[in-house]
Amino acid sequence: MQFGGRGSKAFWATLGALLCAVALAAAALAATPAEEREAYVAQVEPICKTNTKANERIFKHVRQWVREGKLKLAAGQFAKAAAAFAKATAEIAAVPQPEADAARLAKWIGLLRKERSLLAQVGQALRAGNKRKAQKLSVKLTHNGNAANNAVLGFEFHYCLIDSTRFT
Repeated sequence: MQFGGRGSKAFWATLGALLCAVALAAAALAATPAEEREAYVAQVEPICKTNTKANERIFKHVRQWVREGKLKLAAGQFAKAAAAFAKATAEIAAVPQPEADAARLAKWIGLLRKERSLLAQVGQALRAGNKRKAQKLSVKLTHNGNAANNAVLGFEFHYCLIDSTRFT
């Protein structure tokens, strides 16, 4: 191979074209952060939808029972909701996350775990007949749900957003 004259220009032009083709192919194969986020949402939303629908059934009569003083009945529903939420959170945590959003999603999943804990605590307070403590925990539950929603604002979730007013 010679490094001067005509052969050199053809070699470098071919090499340059080859490198451009490789770079374009790699760029085409790599997903953009927005595409990764959309794929993540597409995997997680069905999990959240299943949990939301389950919670709608679980909490159907809870307000009425609390008003009527049937706190143990309501407590059992909170225990069921906490178990369902724990299952959904574990499924969500198992979904591969976009690298660009890993820290944000880790925070969100931590807040979801706290939500599960608060649901269980509300149930325990109701089982103990402590309606006042259950109300205080319900406020914390709402605050935590809002924090979880704020952590994933850019994801455009529907079912994965926590709306405490829907259930309690």
